[in-house]
Amino acid sequence: MNLTYFKANFTIAHKAKKNILLVSFLIIFSVLFLFVVELQRIGDGVVEWQAYNQSLDINMDYFDNSSLRKKNYRATYNNLSAQKASIALIQNSEVFNSPKDYLQSMTNLNEEMLKGYRTHYRGAYSLVVPPKFELQQRLVTYRYLSRHKIPIVMNDKSSATYVIYLLSIFGIFMFFYLLLLAADSWMMNLNHPTLLKNIPYLIHDEIRGKIAINLVLTLVPLIVAVILAYLFAGLRNSFSSLSYPVVFYLNKISAIALWQYFLIFLLYTIAFGIFITCLAMFLNQLLKNVYLTILAGSVVYVLSFLPGKLLRYLCFLPSAYVNIGNVLSGTIAKQTGLSYLNAVSAIVILLLWAGTFALLFRWSVGRAAK
Repeated sequence: MNLTYFKANFTIAHKAKKNILLVSFLIIFSVLFLFVVELQRIGDGVVEWQAYNQSLDINMDYFDNSSLRKKNYRATYNNLSAQKASIALIQNSEVFNSPKDYLQSMTNLNEEMLKGYRTHYRGAYSLVVPPKFELQQRLVTYRYLSRHKIPIVMNDKSSATYVIYLLSIFGIFMFFYLLLLAADSWMMNLNHPTLLKNIPYLIHDEIRGKIAINLVLTLVPLIVAVILAYLFAGLRNSFSSLSYPVVFYLNKISAIALWQYFLIFLLYTIAFGIFITCLAMFLNQLLKNVYLTILAGSVVYVLSFLPGKLLRYLCFLPSAYVNIGNVLSGTIAKQTGLSYLNAVSAIVILLLWAGTFALLFRWSVGRAAK
């Protein structure tokens, strides 16, 4: 890589008002969003299960002597009763601030909710129960806490749980952050072809240089944002361990420590950044317009909202992997029914598409130069 050319490009990129605004917003949002979590009581056990508790009451009233004579209906009723008892213990542990009882009660509740699927909740006509896969994700987290003797945090306000919630938000919107960052990667060369003409470079210098610049402007602010969020949430509420579990899917649903999850998140972001930079540069060369580049790039994200049955047939496209959280948690594997869709396969597919767009970019630039 031509270092002189890279430094010149990096100086221009990190001083661009758009990039300064994006980086600033990422960091400020990471800190101040804590107030939203506090005001909305996100992750609060009492609030989370209050509506479900009311739904249990309504659905238990559906059962009468006639329906309870049927084996499946009676099993469902007994299951709902066990769930209600667990929710009562959850609320009591919140009131008395007992993390140990809260963890045990949450574990019991999720086990009972999973057992309810054996009878398909027959007779509970309007009960809105979380999906089975979501319950399994929660359960591996609770069992991890018990196995490693880590005190459970009963809300998302503490340092570790806030960072976990924050990363889930980043996982959704990181695509657009990177797309906006990379949307004009090649436009300077198109609009001002003489600006850097005195600095010799090759086209692969340009590709690698823009990838490096965009990764620096993503990874450094992301790390700073997470550190500041962790410290601010800890000082304002309480500090919790970086070993706190996060759901992670590889070959099966499991839980890993937060610090391990964050490293994997960064690794995925690197692959994501390489892909989006190569895509944006090709679209710049093809469309010659920043806004059209953003619009065309957004189509990749829109395709991710296709139903899982359709998305499984498009698993070779990058659209299935634009939500980092869905990939790392195994949600995309569940939606498509393809168990091999995990972080490793997603990174490989993103890098293959990045290489494809890089080759198309080089070809189109070479063709335009003739």
